[in-house]
Amino acid sequence: ALGKAKHELKERIQYFDMSEYQQNEMEHSLLSDFQRALNSGNVTFFLQPQCDISTGRIVGAEALARWRTADGGYVSPAVFVPVLERNGFVSSLDRCIWKQVFKWIGGRLDAGDPVIPISINVSHVDIMSMDVAAVLDQFARRYHVPARYVKVEITESAFVSDCESVNRLARQVQSMGYAVYMDDFGSGYSSLNTLSELPIDTLKLDLNFLRQAEHQPRRQKVMRLIIDLARELRLQVVAEGVETEAQAALLKAMGCRY
Repeated sequence: ALGKAKHELKERIQYFDMSEYQQNEMEHSLLSDFQRALNSGNVTFFLQPQCDISTGRIVGAEALARWRTADGGYVSPAVFVPVLERNGFVSSLDRCIWKQVFKWIGGRLDAGDPVIPISINVSHVDIMSMDVAAVLDQFARRYHVPARYVKVEITESAFVSDCESVNRLARQVQSMGYAVYMDDFGSGYSSLNTLSELPIDTLKLDLNFLRQAEHQPRRQKVMRLIIDLARELRLQVVAEGVETEAQAALLKAMGCRY
């Protein structure tokens, strides 16, 4: 409470709140547990498939972080990812997942098993805290993985909040052979007229966009326009959050392929 009072210009009087204290205690405990999980190999990834709507064929996947507990359960990403982001540890998580993805792909290539491109998430914090391109190149060389098997996902908000740095990275990894996805497009940050200027290969439509479009004809028209615009700009479109046949049929009617 004293710390807040010192930094709040308007509210100079603050009261101790036990729930805030308990939240801080929980976060510190979770961060300690996460570091142990990271060191013991209990942080891993699951693959969320990306499919061709017309054929149902899996054409790629996104690597999603998972934290496995000692009893065989999992800590929800909705619980631990925001805490890592608030405390500056999300880059440790991302780097761990990137390494595992490259190692997994490399192992399948060595064994002669089928391989599909895997998307990895790169946050604004990653871009500010490390040389992302150099780290990716290091993993690619170590595990002998061609760049075409890894796709780099950067959120729409990151492109807007630090356009110069993010665009620089996007162009750099594109020159290395990686495809760049704009993740969460439609979450309300960028304008359509910036799309032609951004160094991206694919738009990923935010899942809330689809869920709202199901019941709002005007939102459906907006989605169709975005898909048509992306096609004109020679961008692929991937819609997230598709869970029903009706949603898939709606996207197919709009011309969305994945």
